[in-house]
Amino acid sequence: MSLAFLTPDAVGDGVAARSPMERLARAAGARFELREGWNVAAGYGDRVRERAFLAEGAAFADRCHMFKLELQAGSEVLAGIVAVAGGGAALEPGHAVHAGGAWWCPVTPERVLVLGEPGDAALVRGSVAEAASGAEGTATVVDVTSGLAALALAGPGAGELLARFCAIDVRPAVMPVGAFRPGSVARTPGYVMRDGEDRLLVLVGWALGHYLWTVVADAAEYLGGGPVGADALSAASA
Repeated sequence: MSLAFLTPDAVGDGVAARSPMERLARAAGARFELREGWNVAAGYGDRVRERAFLAEGAAFADRCHMFKLELQAGSEVLAGIVAVAGGGAALEPGHAVHAGGAWWCPVTPERVLVLGEPGDAALVRGSVAEAASGAEGTATVVDVTSGLAALALAGPGAGELLARFCAIDVRPAVMPVGAFRPGSVARTPGYVMRDGEDRLLVLVGWALGHYLWTVVADAAEYLGGGPVGADALSAASA
């Protein structure tokens, strides 16, 4: 197996990586902390308000600091890599699997996105490299962390919030937890995944991260919601 392109960590020692949404988050009152090499919006100063958005309304949170890998190979080779690195995960069109510290999201039979927390990035990269070394064929593994912006929509109003700028049907009966859909997001190519009962993850091109925030913020305000920090989002997921 040949890994045609496997990037190193995108963040060097002493250098903070920054989201394209940071300026808008700061203007909204975000408090930032350096975590896993990223400047992360930890909170917005009013924990009660953030919890209310998550429990009762439509919240959104910057998730650009997630690690994102793109795997490309022939369908059989790719399936084998995912099965080994993902602890036996078998992918189906339209449905992602959470295994081995990451979400394995099939875009096509020959292309998979791997998404996860920054702290798990090295482990997952190592698992992919090990799985690839025992396979036959050629695979391409590209770190697209700074190629895709990510925003979490959370709370009971997450689906209605998405509907304000995206036509993808995310009703739970149609799109259960783990469902993964490519499509038009705020009039630009993107992806939507349901990663929890009241959670959606939206991804678009990095250069459109600022734009995505403005669209979502306007829609959330109309619904009585707003931004939340990484701490509140993590607490709600626990």
